[in-house]
Amino acid sequence: MNVLAYEFTVAQRRVLDRYIRFLGSLPATFNAIPMVFERRRRSGHQLAVLARDSRLENARFNQRYLEAFWGRTQALKVLGAGYVADLQAFTRETLEITGRTSRNEPVSQVDFRVYSLSRSPTWKLFPPQDVSDLLHELALRFFELRAQTRQLKYTVVEVYEESFGVKSVFVSAMDHRSCLCHATPTVAQELFADAATTPVWDIAYSSREPAVRAAEYKADIVELFNGWGQVNTQKGLFIEALYQRLDGVCNQLLQAKSATKLGELNFKLAAIIDGTNECLAMLSHLEAWLRR
Repeated sequence: MNVLAYEFTVAQRRVLDRYIRFLGSLPATFNAIPMVFERRRRSGHQLAVLARDSRLENARFNQRYLEAFWGRTQALKVLGAGYVADLQAFTRETLEITGRTSRNEPVSQVDFRVYSLSRSPTWKLFPPQDVSDLLHELALRFFELRAQTRQLKYTVVEVYEESFGVKSVFVSAMDHRSCLCHATPTVAQELFADAATTPVWDIAYSSREPAVRAAEYKADIVELFNGWGQVNTQKGLFIEALYQRLDGVCNQLLQAKSATKLGELNFKLAAIIDGTNECLAMLSHLEAWLRR
């Protein structure tokens, strides 16, 4: 695997950070909209109302999901590193046993208690009775890693799907009338008409005119949604690729149970180790990119 083919960049991280900040800014922005309506009413205009949209609630939850994603990835990396270390120890010990016996030594004749894994304080299913059971235990540990990776993918998909609703609510609100008697100024334009209601955002505006600022603000957010969608899609593909590699490791470990000779088992374990190293490299890359 070429990890660089999945490389995440500093620019992509900035997109992610800005999207999280945008989600966090939405409550204050939407709380200012009734102030805009009231300001227009006091100026003699008919009071406008913006209907509540439950999809706006997703912004708060999605912000939390994205902020917590690094911690979940870090925990997965730590778990994965531990399981890879277990497999590496098992592989090393199998080679040592082979050195003391021979490549043709039947696996069934090896005392499973010579493996350090046999002294594990916890088991996914049941305590082992032979070497085959130890391999099954290793497979179950990587199945757990695979399952938690799938949960990360579910979060990526959920946040992405809900972003369409958040975008729709935002654009609709910004384009909404600020009063019932005139089509303009829109809510966005009127928000920028007063410092007390101006959305907090990180772009340099080209003008002090509320209409210009409103247009640039809205355009930047729409572009941010597009950029974040691309980053999120890549992240989803990355995690799916990791999941598929872990699935391969799990299947290889189960297949290794059929090895009858130590030489055959060593050969299978060497291939599995390569796969787990790829998985750990991918997890490390994702965790490092997400790390604040």
